[in-house]
Amino acid sequence: MASFSCLEGLAMAANSRSLFDRMMLYFERETSIDFDFVTDLHNLWVQFIDRTNDQKLFISELDGLPPSVMSYNCCRFLHQVQENDFIKLLELRKMIVKTYSELHKKLDFVFVMKNM
Repeated sequence: MASFSCLEGLAMAANSRSLFDRMMLYFERETSIDFDFVTDLHNLWVQFIDRTNDQKLFISELDGLPPSVMSYNCCRFLHQVQENDFIKLLELRKMIVKTYSELHKKLDFVFVMKNM
């Protein structure tokens, strides 16, 4: 196996306990970074919901004003902004759920690897 001498070294390294420990450390570090990322995304989502709710309250107060061209135009514009924000909220929530799903897969993988 002169032409495949690097394979022997890789096979030895793959069976080495230190390689396994380093891989586990790498996966745990990556999982921790992902968990922090998901937590930050979730906190951003909560802040965005609060902001959207404040806008909704303001719009409902504007709707209560006596009808005028200015209040109508403001309400129409704010409704459009609110619709765009709602779409962004849904996209952000979708990203959070997907990232949580990937994080759980990594956690399951690390758990399985540790228990081998």
